[in-house]
Amino acid sequence: MTTFRIHPVSCPSCGHRFEVEIAHGLHLTRLPTIRERLIDGSFQVYACPACRESALYEATVVYTDFERGEYVAAETPSSASWQTALSRHQTVFRDCFESGPPIAQEMGAKFKRRVVFGFRALREKLVLWDAGLDDRIVEAVKGDLLAEEGESPSGVVLRIARVLDGGHLLFAAYAPVQLPDDLPADQPRVVVHRAPHDFLTAPAARYAARAAEPSAIARDYPWLHDDWFVDLHDGPSYLYR
Repeated sequence: MTTFRIHPVSCPSCGHRFEVEIAHGLHLTRLPTIRERLIDGSFQVYACPACRESALYEATVVYTDFERGEYVAAETPSSASWQTALSRHQTVFRDCFESGPPIAQEMGAKFKRRVVFGFRALREKLVLWDAGLDDRIVEAVKGDLLAEEGESPSGVVLRIARVLDGGHLLFAAYAPVQLPDDLPADQPRVVVHRAPHDFLTAPAARYAARAAEPSAIARDYPWLHDDWFVDLHDGPSYLYR
């Protein structure tokens, strides 16, 4: 079910208080234009009524697309821990689908299930799946690129910018998000997105090489075989550094 709630927020530029509409559930089968806005970066971007500066307002939301078989729980990076977020969403999914009536179980079995942190990570999943790519393989390619650059996933965040003609992957490089200590986990998070500080390209042959050796991905990046959390940069990856 698609649900929106009104939240009071403060403009990050001038401090003006106003209200915005924030999604808490997104059922994309009935609202395909929201998918387009998630991909182009305009979803939940609001201009301050006072200074007219725009910012993105994120909150925890569950994204479902029954036609594409996509179930993505998007958390804000202010969540208490990835373990807590993962456990909560697994419980909800189990109650709604795995323990539900036969028709619900059938639908649940068709879903790709993911937990992500932030709209950039959500957008990335949609872009990759639209291109017919396996996000596990793409995350391994990211790790390879960062290693070649002498960087670590904790110091540089790579997110897909575009899938180029021929299947080449263009990644945008960002500095990790720094969060205030006093941000409540259940409140919308104001995101002032900075421009990427660099771009890295992975040729299609690199993706193909990783795809040809899934056992090597399991060896080099074991957490990427989790059924829910498939991301080089957050959560389980920290256990292996």
